[in-house]
Amino acid sequence: MSAGLRNSQLRWASKSLSCASVLLLAVLPTMPAAAQTAAQIDLTKYGARAVELLQQFLRIDTSNPPGNEKPAAEFLCQLFTREGIECQVFEVAPGRANAYARLRGDGSKRPIILLTHTDVVTAEAQQWSVPPFSGEIRDGVLYGRGAQDTKGEGMAKAMAMIALKRERAPLARDIIFLAVADEEVSSVGTNWMIQHKRELLAGAEYLINEGSANVIEGGEVPLWGVDVAEKMPFWLRLTARGMAGHSSVPARDATTHRLARAVARVVNYETPLKVLPLAQRELCEQARVRFPHEVERFCRLEKSLGDPAFRKRLTENSEWNYLLRNTISLTVLRGGPQTNVIPAEASAELDVRLLPGEDPQRFLAEIRGVIGDPSIEVLPILRPRPAGASPTDNELWRVFEQVIARHYSKARLVPRLLASSTESPMYRQVGIASYGFYPFACSEAEADTAHGTNERISVEAYRRGVRVMHDVVAGIAIRP
Repeated sequence: MSAGLRNSQLRWASKSLSCASVLLLAVLPTMPAAAQTAAQIDLTKYGARAVELLQQFLRIDTSNPPGNEKPAAEFLCQLFTREGIECQVFEVAPGRANAYARLRGDGSKRPIILLTHTDVVTAEAQQWSVPPFSGEIRDGVLYGRGAQDTKGEGMAKAMAMIALKRERAPLARDIIFLAVADEEVSSVGTNWMIQHKRELLAGAEYLINEGSANVIEGGEVPLWGVDVAEKMPFWLRLTARGMAGHSSVPARDATTHRLARAVARVVNYETPLKVLPLAQRELCEQARVRFPHEVERFCRLEKSLGDPAFRKRLTENSEWNYLLRNTISLTVLRGGPQTNVIPAEASAELDVRLLPGEDPQRFLAEIRGVIGDPSIEVLPILRPRPAGASPTDNELWRVFEQVIARHYSKARLVPRLLASSTESPMYRQVGIASYGFYPFACSEAEADTAHGTNERISVEAYRRGVRVMHDVVAGIAIRP
């Protein structure tokens, strides 16, 4: 997931068990015809095969930078081609490529896109207990850069298509598998598809992208999240310029001093609290599970935030605070190369995340006002993507509900606002309802290895997730 770590979203004090402790399947008394058809397919062999293929996929080093995703795209297309599924490789830059596969339905419903990315963040091998591109299984756990973000999800989506093809499932929709390059840095792959191959995405109704983790607590998954919106990255650079000089003769208006004062004002600034309907719903649903005696307070946030103690409780919890305001993180400081030199230029960079619906230019003016020093240049260094949101009152959402209820009977499905960013907003902008859906249940420790050391997922959890992903795709694609 671009611009930072995958946000597990649901971090709580209760003890998390390993992914292998996932609940047994609970079958609903009645199921729609498509769900019944999906349930009749024995996916045991597909789960085992998906693990083998994921090991091979993880061994393809697509660290970004530089990416070199073309071998990964070719690997996927060879897999689909062997199964009789049409697939194309599109080179989007030297050594970088997307894979596009399509399984045809009868066209009575609009296509669904299964999106993944083949690049991964870099890994410091010396910090890992196994080589990061080995795909090694140790004590029932599969290790490798991309196991969580997001080759694991990608292979689960590929296996869903392969299973439906092999089982000759009657499809109402075309299923499109799209694996793009460069999601972790600049979105070259997705930008290229939208600019040059829009017709291959035309008419798609839904898109399933990578999602944030679902954490096991006390042997169960109390909340299963689906990302329906995300905050907008709006990175800013603050720059102070002036005369260079010897630091033994300090000046109040030195570049570094002016920058330090500006940065202090910004990091101490508390952006206003705003209760969006999505955040209200997410916190209300969390309270129904975790704080049933406080449901009224969490489900009426506008009123409850008037209580200073409750307001303090929410804003001091990092997993709640970001839902209610624009956030600012100081991430980069640059000054002189020598201790005894006052530099002619000093700068700082801020990772700003805006709530959906915010006006970036208005926020920029707000920050300039907070700084109150016109000699400090404040400019965006990242063009924000319009955020948008996807609805929760459609056929795909109902499929999510049915599948999660069948596999995790005690889990409550919750729409989530993602703190970090994915490429979903780019597809929402072309009219495709896009959702971040993570089909696995993991311990918090395992979920947090995305972008980290010893990235991993348990083999048992992975096999179960392959079944979940298959059932979602079958539920939305098979003819009623």
